[in-house]
Amino acid sequence: MGVDKWNKVVKFLKTSNAEPEKVLNMLKTIYSKRSGPESGYEVVRNSWAWIVVGAIANKTGTSKDDKKRSTRNIIRNWVKTKQFKDDWCTFHPKKVKNKKLNKIEWNSSDEEDFNKISSDRHLKQINDIWVSKIGKNIRSILTPGGKFPISAPEVQKRLKNLSDE
Repeated sequence: MGVDKWNKVVKFLKTSNAEPEKVLNMLKTIYSKRSGPESGYEVVRNSWAWIVVGAIANKTGTSKDDKKRSTRNIIRNWVKTKQFKDDWCTFHPKKVKNKKLNKIEWNSSDEEDFNKISSDRHLKQINDIWVSKIGKNIRSILTPGGKFPISAPEVQKRLKNLSDE
């Protein structure tokens, strides 16, 4: 990257209210090499796409009749359920201060956090996961009945490839 490009970055940072330490930490997080295993937070957040694809494939929250339904309708029905609210709160942890141990911990989000996001926004975010690259990869693993196979060797190989991406 040339000096001119870096000058643009520096100029922008000088005119913004960004704190140098926070910018540096963000850049380290984005561009540094990964050392060690994923944290518990990362495991939980990365699992959300699997929950979403599984729920849509199994038509969670949709009546069990034989009608052909659009993906959007299936998502809308799931978003209206208590299960979705519970899943969302579980898989979107937030930091809380444990006063007894004087330590920061991750805990499930509250209903208050869930309700800050409109139903339409939840629907869009779920649909974005469904049509994303990772969503398509997860869908390709599902059996025709919408279940996750767990014993086939080709699936184990595919899961390993997905985790390496």
